[in-house]
Amino acid sequence: MLFRPLPVVVSSWLCIAALTAQDAAPPAFSVEPIRVFSAQDKFDKPLFVAFHAHHAGRAFVVEQTGKVWSVAHEAEEATRELFLDLSPRVLTEGWEEGLLGFQFDPAYETNGRLWCYFSERMDSTQGEVRPGRKTKSSRRSVIARYDTKTDEKGVRTVDVASEFVVMKVFQPFPNHNGGTILFGPDAMLYIALGDGGAANDPFKLGQDKSSLLGKVLRIDVRNATAEKPYEIPADNPFVGEAEARGEIWCYGLRNPWRIAFDRQTGDLWCGDVGQDRLEEVDLLVKGGNYGWNVMEGSEHFRKNAEVPSDVIAPVAEYPHRDGVSVTGGHVYRGKALPEIQGAYVYGDFATFRIWAVTPASADKKALVREIGRAPAQLSSFAEEPDGELLITCFDGKVYRLMRRGAGN
Repeated sequence: MLFRPLPVVVSSWLCIAALTAQDAAPPAFSVEPIRVFSAQDKFDKPLFVAFHAHHAGRAFVVEQTGKVWSVAHEAEEATRELFLDLSPRVLTEGWEEGLLGFQFDPAYETNGRLWCYFSERMDSTQGEVRPGRKTKSSRRSVIARYDTKTDEKGVRTVDVASEFVVMKVFQPFPNHNGGTILFGPDAMLYIALGDGGAANDPFKLGQDKSSLLGKVLRIDVRNATAEKPYEIPADNPFVGEAEARGEIWCYGLRNPWRIAFDRQTGDLWCGDVGQDRLEEVDLLVKGGNYGWNVMEGSEHFRKNAEVPSDVIAPVAEYPHRDGVSVTGGHVYRGKALPEIQGAYVYGDFATFRIWAVTPASADKKALVREIGRAPAQLSSFAEEPDGELLITCFDGKVYRLMRRGAGN
């Protein structure tokens, strides 16, 4: 996330000049956000909403400050249950720190486990950002596993004392933490990490495969032990490459906020927050290089560096006249909005705009459509069990994207 509010720029459609020319036509429809959980008090900087079949009829709202609340999914109830409280541990000193990631284990139904990504304070130390390069900081990112417990009333909550840390990542600055964790169709855990922060990638970590920062990682946590908290899958792209970290799945990212798998195809999508001029949407592939900080989107950023021959261009991008901080979303697989079926839906935190991009195919050009506006700063998207999309906003509320007029 890069929280730099700007005035809303009025425009109905976005064509990306830097990419292949795209068709443009008057919008056939638009969406409007309709509040869900409307009987609830406001949440404290909601960042995510999770669901699991074991908890049918419930939704889990993740707050940046470290709490996860269980609320009724469809019924309008004012009560809520505290499912997880990491607030005493979570560092929220920086705008982009906090409880940033939350996922149920693929075997949650039987093992009752879940996973979190959060920011944590530590003693100030000279930490390593890459081999041989150190800097002083007092913050890190933590990826940890937790067990759940059930009380006498049958209510399941998280046992914080069961914490099992699988990874700690030294963070030189308070921004560009990424923060998404999710399990792929292959049951591997994917972790999105920003470039370490500040501006311009001062340590040039995006292109440095000896560092975990500026990457999406892929690890196997199914047989985690204290001695070996995770395994590196043998088919990861840089296993065996000299000086490269085997955990890396793809690289060249600035601040991936957020990443998500297409539930139908298994494709991995990303909204990567830009620096000076461009916000981008990427389709992440095994071993892919997305250019940062030699490239910012489709433009050459670090002029004294040669553009790598393997850079993968964004699927979509937009200039800072239209927004300054992309919020990655999901490929739409619901039924209420057939016009955007199969399109990737994303937005901008600061200008509230929401777009849908249909990637180019053999017989069609890529098409980007602005389909609506969020009512406030758009912090995240979430996918409901039926494929409909929610957004969380920093007005403390959660909304469902519906056809304009359908909620009236």
